[in-house]
Amino acid sequence: MGEEEKALETLVSIETDPPPASPVGCSWYSLRCLAATSIICGCSCLGVMALVFAVKAEERWKAGKPQEALFLGNRARRFALFSIAVWIGALVLGPLLLWLLSYAIAQAE
Repeated sequence: MGEEEKALETLVSIETDPPPASPVGCSWYSLRCLAATSIICGCSCLGVMALVFAVKAEERWKAGKPQEALFLGNRARRFALFSIAVWIGALVLGPLLLWLLSYAIAQAE
């Protein structure tokens, strides 16, 4: 009877363990900050998606689902970086296309 109680205690302690610590190099706060920055300094629709995925990733991590959390965190990071890249591309290509258009009009005259 003593061995069964000991086995039951071991089983209960395994099930009630807290979720593992955050992986090395992954800070949920910095991921949310990157997503918020991509809303302000990037294409806002992609930045909002990044923020949604960052919050979902943090919730999944707290729920004890590290695989899903890492997948959603990577997706949030990709959306945030793509949002900033799109905005920088628009800032560079906008004046370049205006210059090209004015050049084409000048050549047509």
